[in-house]
Parts: sequence; structure tokens; C-alpha cells
Amino acid sequence: MHIVILETELFPDRRAMEDVLIALEEIPGSTRLQRYDLRRPDMADPDWDKVLDGILVSDVVVTL
Repeated sequence: MHIVILETELFPDRRAMEDVLIALEEIPGSTRLQRYDLRRPDMADPDWDKVLDGILVSDVVVTL
């Protein structure tokens, strides 16, 4: 399973979800996590293109 994580700090209870994602990451071969930090002030068009490409090939998108 391919999971994309969008780091946004929109949700105050993100710690619980982060714990679940870390547990998934520790299972060999079961999950591929790809993280994008959308909080960066220097995000340029190529960065947004990478985020979009990641979302399009993912099975699940998680916003934290």
C-alpha cells in the first residue's frame, strides 16, 4: 500500500495518527509512506508538482 502524508498542522490530534503511521512503517514490505511538508514557505511549482504526482499514484492520502 502506498500512503502519502501531507504535513499541514491543520489537526491538533495528529499525534495519534502519526503513531499509527509509524507502526505501519515498521511492518516489512507492507506499506510505503511518502511525506510532503506543505508548511514550507519556499514551496515552488516543481515542489507542488511532486506533491500532485505522489497523490495521484497513492492508495491513501493522509493530512496531518
